[in-house]
Amino acid sequence: MPQQPVTEPPLPATAEVPLRVLVADDEESMRHFVQRGLRRLGHAVAVVDDGEGAVAAWRREPFDLAVLDLKMPGTDGMAALHRIRAADPEATIVLMTAHGTVAIAVEAMHAGAADFVLKPFSIEELQVRLGRALALRRAKAENRQLRAMIEPADGGAGLVGQSPAMRELLRQLDLLRTSDATVLIAGESGTGKGLVAKALHLGSARAGQPFVAMNCAAVPDTLVESELFGHEPGAFTGARAGKTGLLSRAHRGTLFLDEIADMSPAAQAKIERFLQEREFLPLGATKAVHVDVRVVAATNRDLPALAATGRFRPELLWRLDVVGLRVPPLRERREDVPLLLAQNLRRLARPGAPSARIAPEAAAALAEYDWPGNVRQLENVVERMVVMAGERAMLEVGDLPPEIRGGTDAAGDVAPPADDYESARVRFDRLYFDDLLRRCGGSITAAAQRSGISRGHLHRRLRELGCDAGAARAASRAEAQRPDLG
Repeated sequence: MPQQPVTEPPLPATAEVPLRVLVADDEESMRHFVQRGLRRLGHAVAVVDDGEGAVAAWRREPFDLAVLDLKMPGTDGMAALHRIRAADPEATIVLMTAHGTVAIAVEAMHAGAADFVLKPFSIEELQVRLGRALALRRAKAENRQLRAMIEPADGGAGLVGQSPAMRELLRQLDLLRTSDATVLIAGESGTGKGLVAKALHLGSARAGQPFVAMNCAAVPDTLVESELFGHEPGAFTGARAGKTGLLSRAHRGTLFLDEIADMSPAAQAKIERFLQEREFLPLGATKAVHVDVRVVAATNRDLPALAATGRFRPELLWRLDVVGLRVPPLRERREDVPLLLAQNLRRLARPGAPSARIAPEAAAALAEYDWPGNVRQLENVVERMVVMAGERAMLEVGDLPPEIRGGTDAAGDVAPPADDYESARVRFDRLYFDDLLRRCGGSITAAAQRSGISRGHLHRRLRELGCDAGAARAASRAEAQRPDLG
């Protein structure tokens, strides 16, 4: 028969927050050690000697968290974890194990464990683990509340993250809900600046109005003013009909200017004037147009440094940076990697089919990777893994790209030696120009301006490398049509 839980009155609290803790272990000495140590820290502790007793106790009494031994006869800690969380999805559970491996830890986290601790351990170490587990639970609750504030009612894509950096970003977005201030979003490429801009729009009173985006790097200088402000018939050679600009289309809504650092000086001056006057003159027009538009801009470059060297208009920087937001790179929010993996697996699941799962060893490799391409790279890696797995529901280490596998192939053999210098340089150039073309929407003119390379030289180099501007244009359009999960 399972031992009935024995709850002793707590000693005077020496911990910051007294907790009600359930402990399950088949070794009496370990139960006594944990119970005595936690009681000394001020917690109320109930002990049972197997998983069945833990499940029954959790259903019968309110606990803040449970500490379960992984290896117990009958119902072990992993089985008890599954049953407790099936009945109470918010249950906070820490596993104890003397058989600690990365694979077991990852499997436990996938199953819903908040943390694990390796035997032998000190009570102080266990106290730290319990504190982290409760902090994680609080962070998840706060994150759900903040995401509910900024997500559209129809369940559209939302920002994913429970890390301190993302919780701070969500807090700032919540503060901006009632503001119409111009916002400048800074962050590395692929961090999800576009999604932050959408969240600003969806969380504001303008949510039901247009959200209009323009990638400043993808529009040639000669067309920027026409795109933004529109033009009258005959305004320039070839302008047979008039055109409504993006500012007019965004009336009562939000205009998102991505890659603002790549905007031409002439367009910068006109946008700066619009932000001051809230009106503009379409090309060829004689009467100014007044619109009600909130402007949100984004950049992956250091605008103050560019302004200091004359490569960006300081007056525009002052008008854009009324409120500044920073989107953290993925390497600064590693706690969010499992959430992003799960989100992408759900997105890629076939209709009516369950999401694929990631094997513990592959999940560990993904969690340890630095993600230089940030959320966009993670999204592409997950899609590659799903494709490589074919009909398999479990994504394995062999489905990972070589740079994430850590230099081993699927069988664990050492990868081939690095390329010679010339081959490595050619490979780098191809990756660089493919990415540049994609970000410029396939426009060779825009890519030449952004890279500082003459158009003729760039065209020749693209031919040598086999880079396809048409394919980049298609990839850019496809990327614009799918949700930014960063």
